[in-house]
Amino acid sequence: PSLPSPEMGANKKRSAKPAPQPATNAEDSRRLLLLRHGQSEANATGDDVPDPLLTEDGATQASSWRARAGALGAEVILVSPLRRTVQTACLAFQDTDVPMELCRPAREMWWCDRQNTPGTPSQMYELLRELPRGSELHDVDEALVPGPDEPATEHDSIRLLRKVLQERPETIVAVVCHWGVIHQLCGASAGNCEIVECEYKPSGKLKVVGSQKPPGGPRTS
Repeated sequence: PSLPSPEMGANKKRSAKPAPQPATNAEDSRRLLLLRHGQSEANATGDDVPDPLLTEDGATQASSWRARAGALGAEVILVSPLRRTVQTACLAFQDTDVPMELCRPAREMWWCDRQNTPGTPSQMYELLRELPRGSELHDVDEALVPGPDEPATEHDSIRLLRKVLQERPETIVAVVCHWGVIHQLCGASAGNCEIVECEYKPSGKLKVVGSQKPPGGPRTS
């Protein structure tokens, strides 16, 4: 909630006292840019396609961010290790030099669905060879193969993602992820390739402060 306006003119001695200054906690100005992936084969058909790729429209949506991606101000891009998000990140940010990192906790909810189950490292390496900046995404095996500390449930994974985000040192972090992840983090319902901008507070809560539709391609959900 916003602070009440200071009283004006009630007491000249009191009004002469310097007004309190806002806190200068650096975390108050932190932002998260939550970018949902472009339209996938599963979105388009309604079928539970294993780790689906983007459709042609989805690739157009992602590529339409090229001219604006640098102006978003992201200092790092965390990418869900599903193929549709990896494609989206590489196409959207291909003309920038912002570091990209695979982030396993950013994967979609509903793990029982094949579309939300990561593929094999060999499949990912094959995809990365075809993508702009694909060679810059490392730690593929770590992102795709469950480790000893793998979260037991989807909600445990979201809690881990929140922790990862809280510990990032950057002021503006982009996360290329999914509808369910974005909804869990901030309550927003994002269309394909829509960016939801949030303020990140030290409490861990996120406040949605804006959203941007993809500059090009059809509007799909």
